[in-house]
Amino acid sequence: MKPFKENDYPTLGIEEELHLIDTETAELTPSIDKVMALLDAEFRERVCYELLQCVLETRTGVYKTVDELIQETADGRTVLAEYCKKLNVNLVAAGSHPFSDWRKQPFVDNEHYQWVRDNHGYIAHRMLAFGLHIHVGVKNEEAAIYVMNEMRRWAYPLLALSANSPYYDGGDTGLTSTRAHLFHSMPRTKFAPPFKSFPELVAFYEKLLAAGDITRPGDLWWIIRPQPPLGTVEFRIFDIPTSVRRIGAFAAMIQAAVAIYQDRFFAGDPVSDLHAGYLEENWWKAMRYGLNAKMIEPETGEIITISEQLRRLIDMTAPRAKELHAEQHLDFAGTIIEQGNEADLQRSLCKDLNGDLCKLEKELARKTLDFSV
Repeated sequence: MKPFKENDYPTLGIEEELHLIDTETAELTPSIDKVMALLDAEFRERVCYELLQCVLETRTGVYKTVDELIQETADGRTVLAEYCKKLNVNLVAAGSHPFSDWRKQPFVDNEHYQWVRDNHGYIAHRMLAFGLHIHVGVKNEEAAIYVMNEMRRWAYPLLALSANSPYYDGGDTGLTSTRAHLFHSMPRTKFAPPFKSFPELVAFYEKLLAAGDITRPGDLWWIIRPQPPLGTVEFRIFDIPTSVRRIGAFAAMIQAAVAIYQDRFFAGDPVSDLHAGYLEENWWKAMRYGLNAKMIEPETGEIITISEQLRRLIDMTAPRAKELHAEQHLDFAGTIIEQGNEADLQRSLCKDLNGDLCKLEKELARKTLDFSV
């Protein structure tokens, strides 16, 4: 594992997993190589491959403010969509594809993705699951471990808030986040063990490497994990939002919360005692039912709604978000709770479209480039 790069400011960066569809049929199209061939050298540095040829990942630069982050995100989607249009391909930001056959999706032809395919078989083949990753800079590796442990209590409400994948394999799955179901079929994709120190994490990694369970640090696919070369804690909780404004809200909450917990770490505050069983149960409730589900607060044992837990997060982070110039984005998080997550919005839209999943997917492609909502 590489050394941890120290960050004195809670910087922000994101990765988006976007899927590619045919403009006429709205079916997934394995066009990543053709898209890559069109990109100019500078923009190509922002785009990389993912597991399947119908997916591409974009990466932003590193920023101090949410405003800068979402501006680059919107600009990046716009530029990329223009390249895709030349190939009769549309770009879509949503956590799943509603109807394309997962059995027909070819893998990217490189050694690591072939290893993923061969080692995980059927589970990897079904992986039409597209997420958003948010990175926040921290000062050192021990602060990162503390932040990882503390942020577990907010992971499932943030999943519920971001849920954007109700349709898969030709129908409504009954889940708010089918992406989470698909992704968490893989090993090492939920909560990391509650490590007491960074060396303990490194020892765990080295043991898995020796056993042949993983090939590199990136195979630790936990929903919250440290990224030593970047000096960040990475949050892999979210379905990718169709709405860039929603990305801004999620980034504002995460940035402020990380800054708060880092301060608590350096002040010597102990790690919270969070009940592992409640965390697991709450994750299921968020994935299945979304914002209005009841949950068990993992430290106090209170039974409250997931929406109430989110409001507590907003209240906790509001002063720090103001200091970080993200107040308006945090305010929008409260609006999202009232509007519903994008899984709710997809279901409402699909009803308006008389259940036509092809039209739904085309509308999601349009909304991917509508930065006003």
